[in-house]
Amino acid sequence: MRSTTYDTTSNAIFACLQNDPPDWDFLDALLSEFMILPTLSEQASLFCRELCAHLKAANSRLLASVTPQHAHRLLNVFTSVANIQQKVDGNTSSTLRHYVNAIETGIRLSPPLSSGTTLTFRDIILASWFASFAFSTLPPSPEPNNILDAIQHRASTNHLPHFDDTSLALVHAVHHASDGFINAMLDPTTGTLPNVVLFPDQAQMLSAVIFASPHTTSDVWAALYSGQSTYEIKTATSSALLTLARRIQEGALIADLGLDIPHCSNDALVLLLHYLALSLFPSASAFNDTGVVLCSMSSNAAPNPLRVASGRDVARLYYEKGLQIDPTHPHLLSNFGSLLKDAGHNTSAVGVFNHALQLHPELDIALVNMANTLKDMGRPADAVPYYLKAVTINPGLVDAYCGLSMSMNAVCNWTARDHWLTNAIAICEEHLSELYHQNIGILGERSVDDWLLTVALTTSRPQCDHSLRRWVHRFCLFTDTSDGRQPLLNEGSFLMRLIDWYRSRMQHRRYIETYGEILYGDELPHSPPEAAPTARPFGFVLSSASLQKVPTVLPFHTFTLPLPSRTIRRIAHRNALRVSYNIMTQVSPDRVPLLPTPPLKRRLNVGYVSSDFSDHPLSHLMKSVFQLHDQNRFCVFLYATSPSDGSAFRQYFEQGNLNFLDVSSWSNVDIVNRIEEDHIHILVDLGGYTRGARNEIFAARPSPVQISLMGYAGTLAATWCDYLVCDIITCPVDLFARVQAYRKRSLNHCCQHSDFGVPVGEEGDPESSSPHWIYTECPIYMPHTYFVTDHKQSCRHGENLSVEERAHTPAEKLWNDEIKCRADLRRALFPDLPLNAIIFANFNQVRVLLAIIFATWLHILARVPHSILWLLRFPAAGESHLIQTAKEWAGDEIASRIRFTDVAAKDHHIYRCRVPDLFLDTSECSAHTVAADVLWAGTPLIACAWPSHRHKMSSRVAASLASATGFGDYMVVSSRDEYEERAVALGNSIRCTVQPNGDVEICGDLLDLRRCLFLNRDTMPLFDTARWTKNLEKAFRMAWRRWVDGSTFRMSDDGCIWVKDDVDVPIRMN
Repeated sequence: MRSTTYDTTSNAIFACLQNDPPDWDFLDALLSEFMILPTLSEQASLFCRELCAHLKAANSRLLASVTPQHAHRLLNVFTSVANIQQKVDGNTSSTLRHYVNAIETGIRLSPPLSSGTTLTFRDIILASWFASFAFSTLPPSPEPNNILDAIQHRASTNHLPHFDDTSLALVHAVHHASDGFINAMLDPTTGTLPNVVLFPDQAQMLSAVIFASPHTTSDVWAALYSGQSTYEIKTATSSALLTLARRIQEGALIADLGLDIPHCSNDALVLLLHYLALSLFPSASAFNDTGVVLCSMSSNAAPNPLRVASGRDVARLYYEKGLQIDPTHPHLLSNFGSLLKDAGHNTSAVGVFNHALQLHPELDIALVNMANTLKDMGRPADAVPYYLKAVTINPGLVDAYCGLSMSMNAVCNWTARDHWLTNAIAICEEHLSELYHQNIGILGERSVDDWLLTVALTTSRPQCDHSLRRWVHRFCLFTDTSDGRQPLLNEGSFLMRLIDWYRSRMQHRRYIETYGEILYGDELPHSPPEAAPTARPFGFVLSSASLQKVPTVLPFHTFTLPLPSRTIRRIAHRNALRVSYNIMTQVSPDRVPLLPTPPLKRRLNVGYVSSDFSDHPLSHLMKSVFQLHDQNRFCVFLYATSPSDGSAFRQYFEQGNLNFLDVSSWSNVDIVNRIEEDHIHILVDLGGYTRGARNEIFAARPSPVQISLMGYAGTLAATWCDYLVCDIITCPVDLFARVQAYRKRSLNHCCQHSDFGVPVGEEGDPESSSPHWIYTECPIYMPHTYFVTDHKQSCRHGENLSVEERAHTPAEKLWNDEIKCRADLRRALFPDLPLNAIIFANFNQVRVLLAIIFATWLHILARVPHSILWLLRFPAAGESHLIQTAKEWAGDEIASRIRFTDVAAKDHHIYRCRVPDLFLDTSECSAHTVAADVLWAGTPLIACAWPSHRHKMSSRVAASLASATGFGDYMVVSSRDEYEERAVALGNSIRCTVQPNGDVEICGDLLDLRRCLFLNRDTMPLFDTARWTKNLEKAFRMAWRRWVDGSTFRMSDDGCIWVKDDVDVPIRMN
């Protein structure tokens, strides 16, 4: 092949087709030669088209002489041609049609379908859909009756409905039926054909039911399940179906298949192709591939009979069924283990991975999955060898790089980490760029005029000329491809943001039409408004979109990685897009969320959603907030998305007088419906992108105003999050897109009363190339700190004094008692330390520690004589790496002054936080809860507010907390040099003087600062939970007012909510 020309090869192939039968071996060999060539030219594509023209006429009639016994050979030729075409042109319409040719060939040449009606791929797909629809026991339409009659046969398993005898194969009935039954199958919620979840035994029966014709002696069902030739047809057809499914998963458009099936989504068709392939040839690999597809589906996307069964629930059955066929199948074992891990069964997952690696020790994906599981179990040191072996076997296994770098960082193995971290970041950037080539052309399924009509019907105010021109420009960017696509355009992002824009504006418009601009109501309406019927501008378009891929670097990882603002913003946004896509396949994108009634008697309904209503830092910090809300002005609802852990914290929430609801076992749709039924005006997200969060709830927009608070210190980059509760230190005002856009439009004298729309390539578009902003939300600026604490209520066991008792106790007595308590505890922890030793400390997980900060700590130790550095074994594997690094960088003497202790229980941890003289913060991700614990104990800290990290909210939290004490000027620094100098100066300020009576008197600036923190903790804003809650309530009321009057949606201001504190802060300096 390599020594001949394409023309010579073509002539040889066409000559072999004249034989009866054709020389199939010759064809297979030559086509295989094409596939192994490193590159293929346009001539190869031309050759493929000519070959198909010799095999099949335009009317689909076969030109080659083919018997049923050789049907699989022709099928393989079409599949090979499709693979060659795909290699040359990608997933074009021509390429996909070749796969369809292969599938149709496999069916048409199977008796008795080889004569009579010419069945098409469309017939097969629709028949499969209807049969799946019937299996799922969703209520089918009574029309047309002949299709219902056609499937009433061959039920033999528990999950199949009873079928009566019929005289027609279902596929024939579909072929002759009208398209009316397609509408009968549409999911009324989404307006698309459903993603039906079938159990394995149901899927295996699919082809039998589709092709069954019991009144013939030689039916398709019999042909498909007997004989060597039909076995070969089955396997080849099954392979073609799976290959076509992969092409669609890679981004091929359903429209290019020529199916002419409206309302057909990529996900639903891919799932159906897998079912059909599995039913033709139920191999272990087919069960594995189907399980993978089900796992990728959103939760509860397609319920099965009379039970809540998510895709993951049923995927497990497919994996188990596949393992019955081949217990050693490597990918089945690996995927089954991953499913167990994702379900929280880590120990069982490790067992499965161990078994897989005993059978297949070089299986790279199992190595990575084992490593990921160990890392998530808090065993990063154990994970590292598995990651290293995986990338040694397969250097291109990109999923391993991020986990490897994070695991190495967790144990402070920085030298090796830097290499893998560089690779992980580079791969992340590649993943972020891939989406610019996905979902291209989906908006072009409607004209620009149609889109503009949707905009006009959505907005309650007319658009000015300037705003209208902006809308035209936006749609033309995606619908007019005559000049080629512009770079950095993410069409899927624009579509999902447009859907949320539409749904939020329509919700507001209907509220105004129903109630007027009424902030509060005096009485409930006689009957709540029903959802009005709407047009369906998005359902069909969304069905053509594919699931948004997310980079291997997750949003929470960005807290500890040195990434620029645009990269962090896009990582968060890609996860937001996936969340939006997941929920929009469950609720119709055209459905307008139900309206809450106006707050009755000025009482706002506020809902908090969290997976951390348990023994978790969030509950430790917010425990009292919900009870401190003004019950006359706020009705509080708590929605717990995780099951009870049996802790005292969970019991506190469950048994209190709160509207607490455990929705952990509910589907996302059921939770959304309940929130709408509760008429929630403001919904608060306490999770963000942390583990266990259910952001799909927020993406469905069950509440008019949605706010991110406390759980995630960063942007969600999601249009379904309206506000971020923050403060001026953690989130500088110029980093908000809305602020920058308002300033720019004000300078250009744009109409400030028009809706700001859905930006593309500018402020507000998370995909924009601008590095000058990061937050897509509008800010709610709290007056002191956005961070709330509960120490004032929950952590009084040290002194055993109430707030009132402490306020009436002389300051000198409080201070002397504290000095004694601290000295006793210090001796218990470090009995060998002299009195003049200075204890620096950091209690964060060592994974947030970077080399530059550790080097600074070593410098501080060297410059402060008799000082030590107290760290936690968090994890324990980090100790040896840090000690070894300290020896290499600073010598044995400095390294010997680093002390490690185990992590303590929460109460004891807070109690012993009084022991250090000075807490040293970290720069990339600062202390959060730990900083509050330390400051409550009276221990000063050095907090970072470096200009280089101003775009990272997570790096500035400790600085915010320190400022909220009233003594931030002494503790917050703006550079690494200032950090070191401040720590050294405070450490060296301590002086120990031996009195004539033998007592030791300690004094110095550091001790004075400690005294101020200790004596003022009950009055400083940082620990005033009641004050913080009242300020949050002010923000809620302002946010509700802005939503009702529509200023939330207009560029009439910069979108900021500034909360003012009405209470002065008393400071006791003595």
